[in-house]
Amino acid sequence: MEPGLSLVEPPARQRVNKALVLFNEKAGSVQPGDGERLLEQLKAAGVSQYAVVSAERMTRKLLARAKEFDAIIVLGGDGTARAAAALAPRDAAPLVLLPGGTLNILPKALYGDLAWPEALAAVLERGVEKRMPAGVANGERFFVAAMFGAPTVLARAREAAREGDLPKAVGRLGSYFKRAFTRRIRARAERLAFQKAEAVGALLPSFSGGLEGGGLEWVHLKAEHFVDLARVSVRALGEGWRDDSVVETWPARVGDVVSMGMIPATLDGEPHNFFSRVRVSYDPKGVRVLALEKG
Repeated sequence: MEPGLSLVEPPARQRVNKALVLFNEKAGSVQPGDGERLLEQLKAAGVSQYAVVSAERMTRKLLARAKEFDAIIVLGGDGTARAAAALAPRDAAPLVLLPGGTLNILPKALYGDLAWPEALAAVLERGVEKRMPAGVANGERFFVAAMFGAPTVLARAREAAREGDLPKAVGRLGSYFKRAFTRRIRARAERLAFQKAEAVGALLPSFSGGLEGGGLEWVHLKAEHFVDLARVSVRALGEGWRDDSVVETWPARVGDVVSMGMIPATLDGEPHNFFSRVRVSYDPKGVRVLALEKG
């Protein structure tokens, strides 16, 4: 070995012999027979013991009592994945969040674009235990991104349209246009001065595809016209959105969002409402997960 060099031990692979399976058969992309296919895959991988529970019965108490399992495997939609991560105590068995929803925000942060059978096979073969940092908004945990302000109402319109409820979707779009550019929020990162913004984001390291990081990326959108929002919405699909003239970002471990009334928000894509003030902080401990090493 070259002088001055030291060996770095690779992370130990997490062996899964016993698994608690939380299954949501009603999730957006779960197909008939997926439950059976999942159990067959567990048996083939040498998982000798497992228990299957409907995701509807998932509670904090259930996850806390699952310490005797080597992993908690979740196959469901975005709401199921986020609920499992939010309810799991710090010392719960590590989570495997498989993509069974529409957006699959959390699974993509852990396993990229793998479909759930490939993601499960990869985790059982070479998954390593890691901590996924969390953000906390007035006590509510999120693990990829929290967004605050009128543009988040568009997410609710999207959900209504996806459910086939066009009148509700149109109504929510109307609500957005009433809020946009009229009821702005004010926000600050750390102890900086409050600034007006059309929307605010708190992004975790998983937003950029990793689990390591020193805090939040705090984002202000200062749009003056709808065309600004439309432009940033398109640019956010690529890497260049941070360079847009209406976007400002700061590193932060804590931040505040205030308004005269209701603050619409999304946490990992799930709609929430806050009133008057939101305190957002960074929790490096987050939740235990089984993840894949990059590359």
